[in-house]
Amino acid sequence: MKTLIQRREALRSRFAGSFDVVFRDLHVDSLQGVIVFLSSLTDANLLALVSESFVISAANTLQLTLYPAAIEAIYDEESALVKMLSGQCIVLLEGHAAYYCVEVRNYPSRPNSEPNVERSVRGAHDGFVENIIFNVGLIRRRIRDPRLQLKIIQKGQFTNCDIVYGYIDGVVDPDVLQDFEHRLQNSGEEEILSERNLCEQLYGKTWNPYPHVRYSERPDICAVHLLRGYVIVLVDNSPSAMILPTTFFEQTKQMEEYTQTTTVALLTRIVRLFGIAVSLYLLPVWIVLSMNYNRTFLQIPLIDNLDPISFGVQILIVDLVVEWIRQSLIHTPTILSSIMSFIAVFALGDMAISIGAYSKEILIMVAISNIGNLLTPSYELSLANKWMRVMIALFALFGGVGGLSIGILIHFILLMSTRSIKFPYLYPLLPFSYREWKKLLLGAPIHTNQASDHQKH
Repeated sequence: MKTLIQRREALRSRFAGSFDVVFRDLHVDSLQGVIVFLSSLTDANLLALVSESFVISAANTLQLTLYPAAIEAIYDEESALVKMLSGQCIVLLEGHAAYYCVEVRNYPSRPNSEPNVERSVRGAHDGFVENIIFNVGLIRRRIRDPRLQLKIIQKGQFTNCDIVYGYIDGVVDPDVLQDFEHRLQNSGEEEILSERNLCEQLYGKTWNPYPHVRYSERPDICAVHLLRGYVIVLVDNSPSAMILPTTFFEQTKQMEEYTQTTTVALLTRIVRLFGIAVSLYLLPVWIVLSMNYNRTFLQIPLIDNLDPISFGVQILIVDLVVEWIRQSLIHTPTILSSIMSFIAVFALGDMAISIGAYSKEILIMVAISNIGNLLTPSYELSLANKWMRVMIALFALFGGVGGLSIGILIHFILLMSTRSIKFPYLYPLLPFSYREWKKLLLGAPIHTNQASDHQKH
């Protein structure tokens, strides 16, 4: 067995180029040790207590007791170094082969606040941050039961990223859990930097725009899904969780539904589902009506003497400008956001209409369609619906009623062929389940046997 000095120097040589790897030698009477830690990820107060435990133990001729944090003895050097690089400190003792890993992590993180993309008038106003330990605590606060299992692993050759997946034992769908753990164990060595990297590694890349899992930054939504038998996956350095399995209609739910009366919640769900349908099909249907001069009792604004090419170009220009504004608002600093408002007024206002860039009717229809996109709770689902609307609109523009029918058919085939681990993507609509559809619209109390009932369907 190597001496304490040899082990210390071997570690020094490996981290010679890193300024934040700190070595502290401790000699108290006959007790000799070395503490190795990262100054950037550790709590100075906890480190002081670890050092103090050396002095107290030696002064009272006691066996060394490291406190107050959790301690794990590891005999593999590489595994111990991964722990150290995650923020724990390593304690080396003369005459001991083990690497004692002490929990002293203190990850830097931003203040906890409500997620910008999942706001709610009622209910909790906290959200996940980039600190995985903090995120686990937010879930533990809501589910105080020993059956809640939270398991952690590391993935990635260089990143060694912490991944936590959680479920409630006896409530979780066993098929979903077994499938996820099998994929996780047999995944490759690609680097993990976000939950999206992990999703692609587990389920592969695809050209299908629809998400295979649901993403959420709200711990209350994750808690509800855990109680319903779902699996939650957290990735360190990422403020959102993966919820699986998911379906199209599952991603149309939002936390507001759980905080309202039954009548209000029902009407809210119906209005939202109608708005999502409008975001997909209003613009293509209006294009067909306009191209065929088919006046309706709805008095939808139509345009006479249309040239299909110029008409389609105008619609695409408006939709493209709206998309540019959406993306620019995401990346625009807060101090410059007011400038974007002026630009949006010029790009989509009377000036653009007066010079003939597009008509008022086109602007109205594109605006209503995009409102439907903003109404969609899932950000990933709204983006997928937006690009499918563009595809269906192109079919309707050049194929009329027949093209519209083909576009809608392709859309439904895509939805039905989308993989969602266990359940069909359009469930409970296809295949139809009255019981689950009733729960979707009316909501239902959360019972411990609800997950098992869900599996029967």
